[in-house]
Amino acid sequence: YASIISTLLNRDYVELDNKRFIPTDIGKVVARFLQSYFAKYVDYDFTANLEDALDAVSRGETQWIPLLKQFWSPFKELIDETENSVSRDEAQYKRELGNDPVSGKPVTARVGKYGSFVQIGTKDDEEKPRFAGLLPGQKLDTITFEEAMDLFKLPRTLGETPEGEKVSTNIGRFGPYVRYNNKFVSIKKDTYSPYDITLEQALELIKEKKIADANKIIKTFDDGIQILNGRWGPYVTDGSKNGKIPKDVEANTLTHEECLEILANTPDKKSRTTKKATTKKKTTKKKAAKKKTAKKKVSKKTSKKVAKKTTKKKVVKS
Repeated sequence: YASIISTLLNRDYVELDNKRFIPTDIGKVVARFLQSYFAKYVDYDFTANLEDALDAVSRGETQWIPLLKQFWSPFKELIDETENSVSRDEAQYKRELGNDPVSGKPVTARVGKYGSFVQIGTKDDEEKPRFAGLLPGQKLDTITFEEAMDLFKLPRTLGETPEGEKVSTNIGRFGPYVRYNNKFVSIKKDTYSPYDITLEQALELIKEKKIADANKIIKTFDDGIQILNGRWGPYVTDGSKNGKIPKDVEANTLTHEECLEILANTPDKKSRTTKKATTKKKTTKKKAAKKKTAKKKVSKKTSKKVAKKTTKKKVVKS
């Protein structure tokens, strides 16, 4: 069942917390959908009976083809029927939280491609609905109307940097952040809130970000090629390909031509994958060769023992 568990985790249906699986908002929506439209197939008795039938097949008591037809035919019919009769909006779970005091439009909590969010209005309105992502820790089933309305206070304009860059704060796919000059600084958990962070606090985060970026960049050339400090040491990059710098080379002494040469000698990601696959196949062949050699050695030892026994017999006769 390891494959089932990995699928649940990879699709964000559950979260692992202290060796316990906690259903996410997406997982709850999927479960509600299955219980509403495929109740028979997620029923405990059905799955238990199907397991018994499969066990009977493994014991050779029944044939697998009739069992597969018995399961698949009605299941496929139900899939087609549901696909044709249930709209995406009907299948999507939503919680009615109240009405926006300004526009009077409904406020709902929903789940989308990138997680849970709240929405003001519907797709049938003349104006497009407004959306806001939930904060870390907020849940689809528990978020209140007041908390939902607070989410629409973003983005907040805080002011400008000394260089005249506009500073604002918002919540994105990866959490709250400060934005300046089309650059982003994450607001770490348990530090500031995007709702009440001040311009001074935001400028401090921007300053720390600029220092970190300055330490990361060793050299930048006119065509955009850079020499950067990375987790595994300095490297050359053109934005799409990263080239490793030899350990005996000082990164800050590299010329533009030398950087181009490093990038030219760096294989593409696809080439690397192909090489790895080839290496694995070669290793398998070597193991097989070793087994054959071992058999030959055994046969030699046997022949030697036989020779010794023959010699002893000759000595007795003399």
